[in-house]
Amino acid sequence: MRRMLPIIAGLVLASGAGLAADRAWAQQDADPAACTTFDWPILREQAWFEAPSLPRLDSGATLSAEMPGAVLALKPVAGADLPLTPSREPKPGTFGGSLRIPPVVTPGLYQVTLSDNAWIDVSQDGATTRKPVASTMRPGCPGVSKSVRFQFGTTPILVVVSGAKSDSIKIAVAPAE
Repeated sequence: MRRMLPIIAGLVLASGAGLAADRAWAQQDADPAACTTFDWPILREQAWFEAPSLPRLDSGATLSAEMPGAVLALKPVAGADLPLTPSREPKPGTFGGSLRIPPVVTPGLYQVTLSDNAWIDVSQDGATTRKPVASTMRPGCPGVSKSVRFQFGTTPILVVVSGAKSDSIKIAVAPAE
C-alpha cells in the first residue's frame, strides 16, 4: 500500500492539473468584452443570471413577473413532452423544456435571453410559433449566449427551449430595452 501512495498522489495531482487546464481553456474562450457587442444591451440579463436568488423552475412552470429570470430544468428532448413542436429539429442527445409567461400588461417588443446556446420557439396561442423580430448571439460572453426579440400581445406566452447541451439553462423574458 505504501508503494501505491505515490502513484495515487500522482494521479490525483495529474487529474487536478487536468481540471485546472480545463478551467484555463474555458476562461480562454470567455471574453467579457464580447458581452458589449450584442446588437442590444444584455447587462440586465447578465445581472439576473448572476443573482444568488435566481429561482430554479421545472419545465412547464410559470415565470414570475417579479423575477423575469430563472434557471429552467430541462429533460432529454426525446422524453421532454414539449407542448409545442420545435420549429427546428433538435439533435439527438440534447435537452428541452418549456416555460409559461403570464399575459403581459403592455404589448410590444420583448426579448428572450439564454445563458447557453439552444433553440427558442415562442407561441401565444399554444399551437403556432411566432417569428422572431431579431436575434443576436456572441460567443465568448460569460453567462449569456443569445437573445431573441419577439412582438408580444396581451395573451399568455409559451416559450419552448430545445437543442440545449445540458439539463438546465438560464432564461430571461423581459421588455426590450
